[in-house]
Amino acid sequence: MKIRIVGAGAVGTVVAWKLCRNADLAFIVDTERKERYRDGLVVNGERIMFRTLTPDEADTADLLIFAVKNFQLSDVADEAEPFVGENTVILPLLNGIEAEEELSARFGSEKVLYGFITDLSSVHEGIETTCFSDGGMIVFGEKDNARTERVERIAALFSEAGQRCQIPGDILHEKWWKFMLNTCFNTLSAILVADYAAISGNRDFIRAVRLVAREVQSVGRMEGIMLTQDDIEEMISRVTALRDHGKTSMLQDVLSRRETENRYFAGAVSRLGRKHSVPTPISDFIAILLEAKRSCL
Repeated sequence: MKIRIVGAGAVGTVVAWKLCRNADLAFIVDTERKERYRDGLVVNGERIMFRTLTPDEADTADLLIFAVKNFQLSDVADEAEPFVGENTVILPLLNGIEAEEELSARFGSEKVLYGFITDLSSVHEGIETTCFSDGGMIVFGEKDNARTERVERIAALFSEAGQRCQIPGDILHEKWWKFMLNTCFNTLSAILVADYAAISGNRDFIRAVRLVAREVQSVGRMEGIMLTQDDIEEMISRVTALRDHGKTSMLQDVLSRRETENRYFAGAVSRLGRKHSVPTPISDFIAILLEAKRSCL
């Protein structure tokens, strides 16, 4: 299978690390990144000479994986467009709940699967990525949850490559579950500068998580997504099980003074609250507080 990945950060590099021995794999890059990655990328101390292709070198991908930040999606979609053919399958692994609709509008909904990655603890800096977990779990499927041939084929490839994956019974519910996790843990960890080891033993942090989660529940209900108390407890259990010194992507962005996905997490909860006239004071507050923190660094 010809796999092309957009994004060589903490997610894309780890996924490529898993898949490169079982597929024709390359990163889609601009000319500046092609030069930067000329001597390879480093994953857990191992230098890997991943192939890179610019839009001028485009071929047609069987599977096109987007592993970038939401605010980068529009620009990188331009770079990826030459790689999209009639039968290309597009799998976004972005956080939040908006990427699939944006890509569907751009390339056609028939090409786009719904997906995300979870259980991934990694730190990315420059060309080096350190993964503290076993490559994360890719959760994906058709929007209508059909077990299509293309979903089964991609799952088989992932399994052969040692990339953990799951095809859930309700992908939209699972997307919202991950959205709740990102909104709670990414935002609060970035504000408090807490890595996973610090989070796992902090009861007050978890109290704050529960407060934010209830607001995500409320706006989700108005969007037709039912997040239960069991969903909240599972989210907390999964994150607090990561007791290493890995950091959420948002915390890494704040520490590196990069743009964050704040408007796609707590900011999205606030927007949905206004849309449905549902109060979201805690999400409103932490979204503002994170921006204030960034401006103070």
